[in-house]
This record gives sequence, structure tokens and C-alpha cells, in this order.
Amino acid sequence: MVEAIKSGDKTVYPFIFPINYGAMTSINYFLYDDGKSLTLIDGGIQSIENEKYFFTMLQHHNLSIHDIDQIYLTHHHEDHIGVVNRVLSDKKVPIYAHHLALPRLYFEEQYLRNKKEFFQKIYTEYGCIHLAGNRFEKMEQTYRNREKLKLKADIIPLYDGDSIGGMTVIEVPGHSPDSIIFYNDATKWQFAGDLVLENTPTNALIDYDENLNLLPSVLQYENSLKKSLELPTTWIFPGHQNPFQNHKVEIEKKLQRLKRKESRIVETVEKGYQTTLEIAEALYHKRVEREFLFIMSEVIGYLDYAISKGKLEKTMRNGQWHFTKIEENEQ
Repeated sequence: MVEAIKSGDKTVYPFIFPINYGAMTSINYFLYDDGKSLTLIDGGIQSIENEKYFFTMLQHHNLSIHDIDQIYLTHHHEDHIGVVNRVLSDKKVPIYAHHLALPRLYFEEQYLRNKKEFFQKIYTEYGCIHLAGNRFEKMEQTYRNREKLKLKADIIPLYDGDSIGGMTVIEVPGHSPDSIIFYNDATKWQFAGDLVLENTPTNALIDYDENLNLLPSVLQYENSLKKSLELPTTWIFPGHQNPFQNHKVEIEKKLQRLKRKESRIVETVEKGYQTTLEIAEALYHKRVEREFLFIMSEVIGYLDYAISKGKLEKTMRNGQWHFTKIEENEQ
């Protein structure tokens, strides 16, 4: 159990819910007391176990739901909003999230349709739609349950540079288009969501813009890491694993890892693997089917990143992208 972290009149109560979640061993959220009000930052996963943990931790810190004054969300993913509707069922409090999170948090019908259309197109063009059955089944289930899943409150949109509760909102897309940091300049605390985790990789997940075009997720993630790196920081409060302090060391490791991944992609293409699935299977073998969502997101994202850096080019053949290395004398 991670105990409260204090600086002057400000206190963070970490809620580190233990769970095997991919490569991670916890899903985190935080109560932040700024000396005037109490803010829930994120909400963990929706499960009976997490809800029990939430109430146990509230009691441990001599707090209750009725002490919570507002909710801030670092991004819309399901493992960050779990107890939000439970809080709202007892006390109506304002919710703040990035403006791009709103259709996602409301599970809007058009958003869900656009999401399915985008991934049908992207998986077809990248030659892996035959492996995406489970992904689309989950999308259909989400669509059917959208009324139950959506957050049941008005959400106040946030924009880059906004000031809220003594903290600055900083856009850090890459893991998701709506990812933000809440940064307290006085304490040098970063509530960073899933941007950077200690000793654990974070995925840059492919997503789309308002025209359903592929976003440069890896490039965005790289730039977002650099934003976080430049912030004077005493503590990072992440969405998984424990809060940590050595943020420069951790971010530099992740930036180096990003470059290594790019190099592996380029080297694999140079060996003659030309389609996305060939490249993915050369790198990850049988894991591709078991971990389809994350592996294909990574491979597609890094192929796009290498193209943006002038190292690869792609051509459409028979409705599918093929990749080749650009030789140095062509660059």
C-alpha cells in the first residue's frame, strides 16, 4: 500500500489497485487534496473488486465519496473511468476531461460507428482484417451497451494550457488522442495517465483524426514524452505501477526504446518483409494472433513513423500497403 504523499498543504492519496493487466501489476487512480477541495483523478477499472478496493482505501484515509468535489480524467480508456459512475450515483460532481474525450466518454453512437469504420479500413489496407474478429466483436458489444457504459454527467471540456485546480493542462497525445497531464507547478507533480510508467512500456496506440485519417501516434508519443521530460518534476503519478521520481531517467529510456523499435521495423523491411503482417510475424511470431490489438497497433504506428522520418516508403498493391526501405542516396 502506497501511503499519502505530501507537499505543504497539498496531499496525494494513491489508489494502487493490484491486478495483472497485461505487463502491468496495477491500475492506479488518485485523490488529490489541494488544501481547499478534494479531486478524484481517474477511476481505475470497472469491476466489483476495484469498487471494493476504492471504498477500502477511502476508509483507510478517513474519507468518503461525499468528500470528493470534482473528477479529472487523464484520458478516456476503460481502465481510467471505472468508479466514476459509482461516485456520481452518490454525489453529483463536475467531471473535467480533454475535449476530444467527450464523444468517447459518452459512447456517442456516431463516434462508435466512426471507430468501427476506421479500423475496418485500416486493417483491410494493412492486410490483417482476418485476425481482427475479436476486436470487432468487442466493438459491437460496446455499441449495444453504450447507454450503460457512458458517463452519466455533464463533462467540462479541457484544452491545452487551461488552468484548473491550481494545475496546468498539458496535451500529450500518442497513447490516445485525448491524453493530458495535470501539472502542478508549485509541487512539481505530474498526474500523467499512461504517458510514462516506471520500468514498463507504454503503447502508442493508433487512432484517427476528425476525417478518419490515421494519426501519427508514435511521433505524437515521442513529442509528448519530450514535453514531460522538460517539466521540473518531483513525482510522477502514473496510471499503472507505482508513483516514481526519476522521471528523466525513465523518459530517456523510453525515447531510446522508441528509436530501437523504429530501427527493428526498418531492418525487418530491409530483409525483404514487405506487408504489415509479414513484418509483424517476423518480429513477434505467434504472439501476433494472441496480442493482435497491441502488436498491430505498434507495427502500423512504427511503419508510419519510419515513413515520416524518410526511412521507408509505401505503395498500394491489390488493396494492401507494401513497404520498402529508402536507400540513403535517395533521401
